[in-house]
Amino acid sequence: MNRTHLRVALFTTVAMQVFAGAQVFAQTSAPVDTGAEANIIVTARRIEERLQDVPISVSVVNQDRLTKSNIVSTEDLTRVVPGLNVQSRYSSEQSNFAIRGFSQELRTSASVGTYFGEVVAPRGGGISLQGGDGAGPGSLFDLQNVQVLKGPQGTLFGRNTTGGAVLLTPRKPTSRFEGYVEGTYGNYDMKRVQAVLNAPLTSWARLRVGVDRQKRDGYQHNVSGIGPRLFSDLNYIALRGSLVLDVGSNLENYTIVSYLRSHNNGQIAQLFEANANPRVGLAGLAAPQVARFVASGDPYQIEQKLINPLSLTKQFQAINTTTWFATDTLTAKNILSYSRFIQDLRQDIFATNFGVPTPTPGYISTAFSFNPDGFHTNDQKNFTEELQFQGNSLAGKLNYQFGLYYEHSTPGGLTASASPSVGAVCLVSGFTTTENSRCLSGTATPNTGTIEFINMAAYAQATYALTDQLKLTGGVRYTYDRSRGSAQGFNATYTSTTGAYVAPVITGCAAGYPAATNCVFSARTSDKKPTWTMNISYNPVQDVMVYGTYSRGYRQGAVTPFVPAGSPVFGPEKVDSYELGAKTSFAGAVSGTFNVAAFYSKLSQQQLQVGLQNSDGVGNPRGATATSIFNAGKSRIYGIEFDGSLRFSRMFRVDASGTYLNTKLQTIALPTSFPGYNVIVPSALAGDPLPYSPKWGANFGGTFTLPTDKSIGTIELGAVYRYSSSYTSAASSTTSLKSTPVKQLDITLDWHNVAGRPVDLAFFGTNMTNQFTQGIILPLINSFGFDARYVGRPRMYGLRAKVRFGESK
Repeated sequence: MNRTHLRVALFTTVAMQVFAGAQVFAQTSAPVDTGAEANIIVTARRIEERLQDVPISVSVVNQDRLTKSNIVSTEDLTRVVPGLNVQSRYSSEQSNFAIRGFSQELRTSASVGTYFGEVVAPRGGGISLQGGDGAGPGSLFDLQNVQVLKGPQGTLFGRNTTGGAVLLTPRKPTSRFEGYVEGTYGNYDMKRVQAVLNAPLTSWARLRVGVDRQKRDGYQHNVSGIGPRLFSDLNYIALRGSLVLDVGSNLENYTIVSYLRSHNNGQIAQLFEANANPRVGLAGLAAPQVARFVASGDPYQIEQKLINPLSLTKQFQAINTTTWFATDTLTAKNILSYSRFIQDLRQDIFATNFGVPTPTPGYISTAFSFNPDGFHTNDQKNFTEELQFQGNSLAGKLNYQFGLYYEHSTPGGLTASASPSVGAVCLVSGFTTTENSRCLSGTATPNTGTIEFINMAAYAQATYALTDQLKLTGGVRYTYDRSRGSAQGFNATYTSTTGAYVAPVITGCAAGYPAATNCVFSARTSDKKPTWTMNISYNPVQDVMVYGTYSRGYRQGAVTPFVPAGSPVFGPEKVDSYELGAKTSFAGAVSGTFNVAAFYSKLSQQQLQVGLQNSDGVGNPRGATATSIFNAGKSRIYGIEFDGSLRFSRMFRVDASGTYLNTKLQTIALPTSFPGYNVIVPSALAGDPLPYSPKWGANFGGTFTLPTDKSIGTIELGAVYRYSSSYTSAASSTTSLKSTPVKQLDITLDWHNVAGRPVDLAFFGTNMTNQFTQGIILPLINSFGFDARYVGRPRMYGLRAKVRFGESK
């Protein structure tokens, strides 16, 4: 944290403590969760409210369900929240969310914001590849709940929430001495240990610490003989500590510190189809690899050519929240955070194994993500500061909040990308830098760069009760965004005159990097945008609410310094969204809830990705590739979603939820040519559905509680059937292939308080029918001569044992 940030943080926090000293304690009581679906407490509007009273489409998953379903990371959350989709490639740490058709293109900011403890998730930067910016491994343990907010949340959560927001609420230290130790063992040699301790240190200090450690073998089988044998493995440790200090009778200071280290081989693509014409691209070389895959009968077989692949993520975050209960009707809160996010990715992007037997074993290069020694793929330091006021007046009819927000994301160091380009003939080796890579021929385009973001905003939102049944809500946020990026890029050539593999020699600047500045390109952007929301809700009878909302949201623009020959700067996109919904709850012989929402969105200045390729060697080396972002699209989105729960008795409960989503890219306007690239491949065409947007999604499940005596414990059997229709991940002009519709069954058997003791035993299983699924398709068959894909997880199952101690129940 630099000195300016430190001074701002200390002044704000200390000032609140000084001014608070003479006030009377007026803290509101903690929410009581009775366990009934109708009494779930959420913070979707930055205050604690009953879920059924919030006029927003919200899905909530508590820690109990996260544990029973073995939810570990971003990808897993999609199994329990229909309508929440994920773009998963490279590794589990780099997955990101998509909701209601809003997804994240390469090198853009998230369209679904992820928040932990009221603070936005650490930013990866995304100068080369996005860092995930979401709920990676180690984030989803010891939580109060996960809340998925659907639709624009631009007023209270800011930009980059056009699709919604995912809120992770950690368990706060309590005044009880309690804790647990939990161990899990499953197939693929999965081993997981969690431990949490909560301790009241004094009458005014409470501490909670926890650890989550997991290792699991990969399910992708590498048969190339080069590099690791297994991919899609897990290996992480997450640490978290939180401390609550009652500084005074009316002042609370809450600190959360977390650390994650994840080190695995990554999730690799699978080459599965070759062009029938061997003259197209590298189809002649791809065909034998595809034939080996088909002959194996192994749906998870892959090949690749890196001796030293790596997916390494290190994340540190500290959050400090100071809350001043000024009066019975006014609370002030200061939320300060600092984080560091470092990520290394060395991966064979298209997972090809096109061997060259002489003079010594070599390969034909396709594409890599490769950070050389001394550099990272993502490296950002993030500082946020928010001062917030909440209160009520007019005898409780008016509830309001307003605040100021500041965020600064700065580079922790140079990020880099350097590897042999497509078509280079290279030595199979564990190279770690551009200089020690060795090839017979071909090129490389090493580049380094940094990116910086600044965000400042002021916001206010209020709800006024016209009557006990009719309430109006209005909110507005005004945001200033700025980004600045620079990069240095070179062309390098491998020229062997002796038939031996040689190091590359720099021959000039890469396309778009001017020689006059020593091959350095730099640019900046700035934008000022308002976002707002208007909402009306009405309760015709008790426990029934209908509502309507109109919201404006936007996603920020940025610089893309690694692709200056394409579009190095792109602007923000905006969305206008309309939603009508109803929330109901009921009691009696059959109790439960039923919520439904219909929505319509108009998206303009849409940020679309364009793939660029060079096939003629003019302006760039032949085989050079790049991606670029353009504000080129206009789309419409509409759909409906519902969720409900029926409890027939203490013994049996049914839960169901579903979504229907209809998306369409209405228009797209792109330049017809780019310097240095003669092949243009947009990610979508006019008339196409938006990527990562399945039309249908549904979960249907039941939980049966056996009628056992208390001395035996509580035994629950649960089963959930999940369905998600197929979706596209590329333009219809490049492929007709889609993802596989998901039709999977998950089961759980949970024995709580075994023999009346504080011990829990459980069995869990996901994808019990072992359905094979393909997700993202990389449509290269008409350019590179082959197609590659990312595959879904096979059947996973395991046993879990948990021992609780202290006063936990």
